[in-house]
Amino acid sequence: MFCKFAIIWIMKFRFTHHAQYRMYKREISTLDIKDIINRPDFSRVEDDDTIVAIKDISSKGRVGVVYRMVKSGYLILTIYYL
Repeated sequence: MFCKFAIIWIMKFRFTHHAQYRMYKREISTLDIKDIINRPDFSRVEDDDTIVAIKDISSKGRVGVVYRMVKSGYLILTIYYL
């Protein structure tokens, strides 16, 4: 189990300009995003192969991250509050 967790953290996280802007406006860090993706409270796969991961972050409330798995890791598309 530890090896699987370690492999997940090694994968690259790339952010669209839109996602970077949303992170800036919402004061959500890259570490928050990595935590939401790696340990979500809930996640689902949409019809267009995007993944929505949701997690309650105590200081910010519930945060949703929409991302896509790509060859090199994760492509973060947008971040929003619920």
